[in-house]
Amino acid sequence: MNIIGHSPNKQSDKITVSVIIPAYNAAKHLDQCLNSVLGQTLKSFEVIIVNDASTDDTEKLLQTYVSHDKRCRLLNLKSNRGLPAARNAGVELANGEYLVHLDSDDFWLDSRTLEILYTTASLENTEILRFNGFDFVNDDLAATVIPSFPAVNVDLISTPQLWIFRSVFLYFFKTDFIRKHKLSFDERIGVGEDAIFLSKALPKAARISSIPAYFYAYRRHTQSMMGNHWTLKEFIEDQSSSDIVIDNLQDIPEIAQFYVFSRYTDYWMNKLLPRAAMQLDRKERHDMYDKYRKTLQSNKTVFRSRSRLGIKFRISKWLLIRGKYRLLDYFIVSLNPQKKLPAIYPGYYLNLAVLLNRRVTKFKLSLIGFIKRSDLVRSFLRDRDENLHKTVSVIFENEESLQDYNFCLESTEKKPGITAMIRVKNEEKNIVRSIESILPFFDEIVIVDNASTDRTKALVTELASKLNNNSLIKIVSYPFTVARCGSEHAETSENSVHNLAYYYNWCLSQCKMSHVVKWDADMVFVDDWLAKIEFQSYLRSLMTETLGALGAFCVQTLYLDGQGKPFTTNEEIHSEVRFFPNEPNIYFKKGKNWEFLHHPRFRDVVRSDKVFAYEIKDTREDEFDHWATNSFTGWRKSLEYRNYLLVQAGLQPPYRNFKPVQGII
Repeated sequence: MNIIGHSPNKQSDKITVSVIIPAYNAAKHLDQCLNSVLGQTLKSFEVIIVNDASTDDTEKLLQTYVSHDKRCRLLNLKSNRGLPAARNAGVELANGEYLVHLDSDDFWLDSRTLEILYTTASLENTEILRFNGFDFVNDDLAATVIPSFPAVNVDLISTPQLWIFRSVFLYFFKTDFIRKHKLSFDERIGVGEDAIFLSKALPKAARISSIPAYFYAYRRHTQSMMGNHWTLKEFIEDQSSSDIVIDNLQDIPEIAQFYVFSRYTDYWMNKLLPRAAMQLDRKERHDMYDKYRKTLQSNKTVFRSRSRLGIKFRISKWLLIRGKYRLLDYFIVSLNPQKKLPAIYPGYYLNLAVLLNRRVTKFKLSLIGFIKRSDLVRSFLRDRDENLHKTVSVIFENEESLQDYNFCLESTEKKPGITAMIRVKNEEKNIVRSIESILPFFDEIVIVDNASTDRTKALVTELASKLNNNSLIKIVSYPFTVARCGSEHAETSENSVHNLAYYYNWCLSQCKMSHVVKWDADMVFVDDWLAKIEFQSYLRSLMTETLGALGAFCVQTLYLDGQGKPFTTNEEIHSEVRFFPNEPNIYFKKGKNWEFLHHPRFRDVVRSDKVFAYEIKDTREDEFDHWATNSFTGWRKSLEYRNYLLVQAGLQPPYRNFKPVQGII
């Protein structure tokens, strides 16, 4: 084993990222792979290429790159040791703060890949950052490699959506994390090394993030139905790999069961068995079935309580467990759509039945959707729903038995008009500007102060006095500590005075007008005369033309940097229902991480695509102190937190297409 190339001085040369590329007879695609790496915009990264005793021109080509670019280092293995060993050898040489794997026949799609990954991981201080890519088939991008799922600093137990055991090249690892936990690839097994490694790494990580960015082109070879030809050895290794994964997950039984269930009902049934039918002779298949049988028998409890097993899996499992291997052969071969089989094969008809059932189901769903969209049917369903659920009043009683904070939402006649409902806590920087920006639009502004310790309440009182209109601005107090979003909210009873939903419903009980707009204390109406006219027209139409409708309008997030300069991005415009009739059958309920607005089905929701307000996030303040932890899932909160960190660090360009905003602050 010899190492060629510049070896960085750890004292003077800070390496941000180590890119590890194992290569074996990869000369055909190496240029595209390495050019996608060496063209990256990130500074101070290294490329460690491990030549696994290639027999083609791979080493000669790599020598050229190493001699021309000091970022490249070449490790030549004297004998072919396999992909897991090559990856381990590269990791051992890594000097970067982070490391990432790239296969030699694949490539990156964006020259900013490393810069964005490193910036995101550094700002979030994450141990593992996941990203995404596309399959690359016949020189063209095809399906996404994995489902995208945005997340910030979560763990595997709380976020099973991260549980995809494949594609280690879609993960960006903190090098210290890898070495602290002594993580390495299992060199005994050449198939499924990704799954084994990830089943060891992911459960140990306390901070895992995921970005919905498509940076990777995963080249798929299509010479056969499922790729390269497998012998019995590869099938046995694949199953041994799966058994190791299951063993690694014993401390997380819920996810272990999910893995077993998904592997056997999908991958095993739809890919492995048909592949074995094409590539193995009968004796080899029966040897392979022995291995599968043991695993299925040891995990049979996983399938007992599951209803959606599928008829193909049920039949295959029944035949396998009972050792009816010849019948299983017959059944699997008959399911193979690649072969033209005589009509005596029952699987042929089963496939037709499954296909027909899918098309009938799809047609039914389309028909139901069309019917529901029909104005006449929708009107009928709405009237029926209103009559069935017509509510005279909704009573809220708290479990703390605090009588003064029991309340009722009643269907009494209310004064025509719109109340702006604003809950506040320590909002002295924004509250006056927020209220002044919406004065022309509302007939009542209810400010609910939640035990502010700054001048918020005094400033609202001064503003009300200045306006000399006590009927417009109403100030009330809610003295209880309210659970923060996320885990605190999840652990708080919906009937507690400390729950967000209970708090919002109490706020709603203070509103006296016929309609309500949920406004936030950090929201400011846009400084645009045309938008003001359009908003007034929008509110008027909701009250007079579409009776009983709810309204959703757009709000754009605006960030203040360290000097107070405002920046925004068109990627962060969100719409939610904020306008609704003040009726007892419309109220707030407890959701997973926060409250949500409950309303009768089939109510019309009138949406406006116009941005009417900015939501201000000041990066000089802790804008996420109302969250139990800075861990988020889902598109909106993940993007908001990441943009907040970027602006706070002064890294607006070139990310997210930030642009400065004039005339707001």
